[in-house]
Amino acid sequence: MVLMISYDLNGHERSKDYEVVKSFIERNSISWARPLRSQWFVETSESPNWWTDQLRKLIDQDDRLFVCRIPPNTNLYQPSYQGYLDNEIWNWLNPRVR
Repeated sequence: MVLMISYDLNGHERSKDYEVVKSFIERNSISWARPLRSQWFVETSESPNWWTDQLRKLIDQDDRLFVCRIPPNTNLYQPSYQGYLDNEIWNWLNPRVR
């Protein structure tokens, strides 16, 4: 399955705090793509709850986190996801959610 992970460390953290989150995501996903600075697509066998529980251990209480499953894009006329991203990201995402 593919999950989207978005977070906001509220701008008070140093870049090393972002590095801790980044390293965790890279180590614990099967594969990943990073479409935006604080947003990730991860291929994983773990649930959104698991990812939320693990990442909450790495961030502060005033930080924000959102994790959701990306459903398959099965209907050309009413897609389940859409956006304006680099082709590299679409090429990573599309085959993993079909």
